[in-house]
Amino acid sequence: MKLTVGNGVRFALGVCLAALLAGCSVAQMEPAPARPFGEIDREERGVVAAVHDTMLDLRTGQVKGLRTSTPTVPVGLVGVALPVTIGGEKRKDVPGEEITVRLPSGKLVLVVQELSHPAFAVGEQVRIQYEKPHHISGESRTRVTRVDY
Repeated sequence: MKLTVGNGVRFALGVCLAALLAGCSVAQMEPAPARPFGEIDREERGVVAAVHDTMLDLRTGQVKGLRTSTPTVPVGLVGVALPVTIGGEKRKDVPGEEITVRLPSGKLVLVVQELSHPAFAVGEQVRIQYEKPHHISGESRTRVTRVDY
């Protein structure tokens, strides 16, 4: 009995090859501009304990290290990772900073935000501002600002 590759198998291989070359994506759009910081609910003063540079994804507001990996498609004995865009938006990484602030109570608060100019320095006096929760989504944000003398 002779084994031959049928048209269906050739078609499936062609589709897999096209998917590998093209990647998986949805309509590409720029991320929506960040909404302005809303009304301040409360604020606390503290001292910068540590600052680390990072990359921040404007689309999700997350640090690069918090993302998951893309799915892989088995091709023979090897798995090939596919580029995937979730939500139809391009990833847009911007320089950011992880700022650890020590409050007078001894509590440490970590805030990740876009890189400030000039960057925060260890020992600098700062304010942590907490945004009032959004009336529909309940989301609120936190940011670190310099103390005005």
